[in-house]
Amino acid sequence: MDSYRVFEAFWNRYYWVVMALALVTAIFTQLPTAQRGDYLIDAAFAFWTLLTYLFSGRWPKCARFAHALGVILILALYAHTTETHIPPELRPYLYILFVFFPIYTAAAMGGLGGFAAALLLAVSAGYDLLHATPQTAGLTVLFWGLAGLVGYGYYRLAQLLAEQYRKMEALALSDPLTGLGNRRALEQDFARYRELAARENARLVLTLWDINDLKKMNDRFGHDYGDRMLREFARALLAAGRKSDPFYRIGGDEFAGLHIGLQHPQQLIQRVRKEASWVSAGWVDATSLDFDEAYRRADRKMYDDKATKPETYPDETP
Repeated sequence: MDSYRVFEAFWNRYYWVVMALALVTAIFTQLPTAQRGDYLIDAAFAFWTLLTYLFSGRWPKCARFAHALGVILILALYAHTTETHIPPELRPYLYILFVFFPIYTAAAMGGLGGFAAALLLAVSAGYDLLHATPQTAGLTVLFWGLAGLVGYGYYRLAQLLAEQYRKMEALALSDPLTGLGNRRALEQDFARYRELAARENARLVLTLWDINDLKKMNDRFGHDYGDRMLREFARALLAAGRKSDPFYRIGGDEFAGLHIGLQHPQQLIQRVRKEASWVSAGWVDATSLDFDEAYRRADRKMYDDKATKPETYPDETP
């Protein structure tokens, strides 16, 4: 279930560790012959890396994309700086080589659009270098084209993983028979809805519902009939509730609902019973309760209601 999130978290950590190691490696390899320009570029790289890293916790992909574009400019500046230990004749080649990684990153984060943006920036920033050494044209196309292809491959892989994650999450949080959320979805949504109700200064109502004598209906009419009753009751809940009210099937014959700002829960119960008179229901103001306590109280009210109902079956027969 969490494979995609783990994958993204790992990649984000990996990227910034690689950037830190690249900076350390550059500094140590420059030490014997480093000049003023080398240290200035190292400082610019360190500053830009730290600045974008600070935003990576909240916007990891955007931070990596912005960092990659900034690195292209820093590399172009390095290639144009005179006071460095890099011989002038090697600077175009090193620029082409080093820009590979930020182009790859931009394509990995932004797809074809990211690749195009990074490529345009790299060509613009290093135009005079590339124009002065036309023999590097083939090498430039090879390296930067390969960077875009590999980066776009990662971009598509990440999209596919995200889509599979969404499908798996939807399956894990839904009831396949009725299409409603399941108990796990209810527990997750309860905390979120309680926070939302608190922000809106409204109360949160938890309703519980039970189809009376479903087992007896299954024994008498068959399980297909019981499944049809479950689906019909799910539709009755959705029709009677508000569009903002999520409903859940949390057991064989038990359902639940979450309602922010619902002033008259009993009226909701009456509307549902117009379509399904054979259900028991209970509700509780859950605004200041945790899930377990709210569920226990609503469950107790539902079974109190159930105790007053005579044994009954739906009018419809199979």
